[in-house]
Amino acid sequence: MKNIWTGKRERKISAAPLLIFGAGAVFTLIALSNSRSANEELRQSSIKESISKAAALCYAAEGAYPESLDYLEENYGIRAEYDNFTVHYSYAGGNIPPDIIVTPKTKG
Repeated sequence: MKNIWTGKRERKISAAPLLIFGAGAVFTLIALSNSRSANEELRQSSIKESISKAAALCYAAEGAYPESLDYLEENYGIRAEYDNFTVHYSYAGGNIPPDIIVTPKTKG
């Protein structure tokens, strides 16, 4: 429809671009959230794997698994992220691999 004073046509604003933009923003936020949780899971498994490898290396070099995680930290250079994860290291005996459990700390 033309404006009676200017003679120009009025533009109608379509909702489709706004809906497409909104849907894109929602999908981006969901993807970012999923990537953060995947990153945390990767760090968690990486910490557990590095502790397991260091314990196996200690067993191969010294003939027994270490009694504590502190021993691995002092002698084999293990660095666990204690600010973000809780590490449970359970020694069962010199020739039995330790149980290693890494869990994320809850924030709140």
